Amino acid sequence: MTEKGNRVFKKRKKINLKIKQNLQLWLLIRIMGVALLTIAVACIILYIYSVSVVDADYLSFAPKVRRVSEVLLPVFLAASLTSIVAGLLLALFLSQKIAGPVFRIEQDLLRMRTGDLAEGINIRSTDILRELAQSVNMTVHNFRNMLNDVKEINIELESKITSGDITGIKLVFDKQKECLDKIII
Repeated sequence: MTEKGNRVFKKRKKINLKIKQNLQLWLLIRIMGVALLTIAVACIILYIYSVSVVDADYLSFAPKVRRVSEVLLPVFLAASLTSIVAGLLLALFLSQKIAGPVFRIEQDLLRMRTGDLAEGINIRSTDILRELAQSVNMTVHNFRNMLNDVKEINIELESKITSGDITGIKLVFDKQKECLDKIII
């Protein structure tokens, strides 16, 4: 385990199929669909081409082979199976590259929803959604600064109230109103 700030990070698994299952399934279906469609089109084109290439010279050279397609069919099947396995592995790893950071961002946003704005979103520097996390972190930073301004004005207002300075209360109250008017709800 490594410690970063006050948070302790556990060593994460490389593949976790339990997080963001719907997103991973959506990505898996689309990636595998494109891979299978590409494989099917390539096989159909090659098969049609191989059937049309058969001519008498080849058949006289190889009397045991009736068609080139009979020779190429096992090659097509092996290539298709290899492509499917490679596509499946690619889809699994690619969906993890997206679903993992989305899960991490959601967890940090849930923490922020409770009012804990001390830390931003922490994801690995190699994650694909790093720019999104940085954008959210800048937004949280700006919001944190606005809240700090309101807190400081509130402390100033409390001190003016306890001292009984009516003119000071009015000025600080106007400053607080101006600060709160920046926030659009």
